[in-house]
Amino acid sequence: MISATKPQLRMFSKQRFYRGLNRSFRGNGWSIIWDACITTANFISRAFVKTSSQKETLDLLKHEHGCYMNPAIRSSQNIRAMYDAIDVHGSFASKRPYCLAFEWMDCTLKDVCSISHRLDSVLHQSIARAILGALDTLKSQRLVHTDIKNDNILISGLDGSSPVVKLGDLGLVRSEGFNEYPVQPFAMRAPEVWSGIGCFPCSDVWAFAVALFDWISPCTFGINDMPDGHWPQPWAMAKLLRIFPGSVTIHATDPNYQGYFRIAKLIEKSGYGDSTDSKCFETLSFGEELKKLDIPPALANFFRYLLQVDSKQRPTAIDALKSQQFHYLGGKN
Repeated sequence: MISATKPQLRMFSKQRFYRGLNRSFRGNGWSIIWDACITTANFISRAFVKTSSQKETLDLLKHEHGCYMNPAIRSSQNIRAMYDAIDVHGSFASKRPYCLAFEWMDCTLKDVCSISHRLDSVLHQSIARAILGALDTLKSQRLVHTDIKNDNILISGLDGSSPVVKLGDLGLVRSEGFNEYPVQPFAMRAPEVWSGIGCFPCSDVWAFAVALFDWISPCTFGINDMPDGHWPQPWAMAKLLRIFPGSVTIHATDPNYQGYFRIAKLIEKSGYGDSTDSKCFETLSFGEELKKLDIPPALANFFRYLLQVDSKQRPTAIDALKSQQFHYLGGKN
């Protein structure tokens, strides 16, 4: 179903539209039209269009469409709008039978130079307001995003007085408490997810805080500095154990993750104490890593506030939006 208030794809030029698909970017099973024309009687703009011919990514695309059928998600001002879903079986699209057209956004947070914007309090608060608002919407539907990362934080009007920020890519949304298999990117994965407890709305809050931290310091969390010959799971887990000692506990049921945990403890201890192994990485504790960042004190306090290892003590998205830490994030006294 297409909202009457949303611009629709110009279907009368369908053949040219699908030739555009053949010229589009392809990667990881996706084909993307970066610049499709959308129109109504008084409006012409651009759309971000995704399609796929591979079953796995096609299933993600259809799952994402299903998420947008939820009225709370569809009406959220903090989630990228979906304009149209096109399920075509004609000759033009026989190899790419399904497309989703989304609101165009200028860039992702990953595209933004953190060195130039790490002191930009307006941008920091705009990002926090939008992403936490989107997470609160998902929480109200008992859903978790599971894929919060810089690529999915979308920005328009970056250098304006009021940047527009939205959350994108709902293809991996799951029910809260999901624990059938590990979710969330390695760097952004919350302690309770690593430990096999499950992914909850508070896990998305953790992931958002780490995504923002990772934008400024991309080698603190995760595997960006992992050398060849290591497994990503224990490496990322070891980083988290160094940053927040005791944050991860051994998985109760998954033998693979039980093994990863044991390896992670060895990696984390390498080069310290009685260990005779060479040091694997230079990552320090959270407090020490935070001191290394050239960021406003309000942003540092915001990180301290959100990154609570105990998920029960971690603020919810709506609590964070009402907090003094969020208020001061915008440079207000």
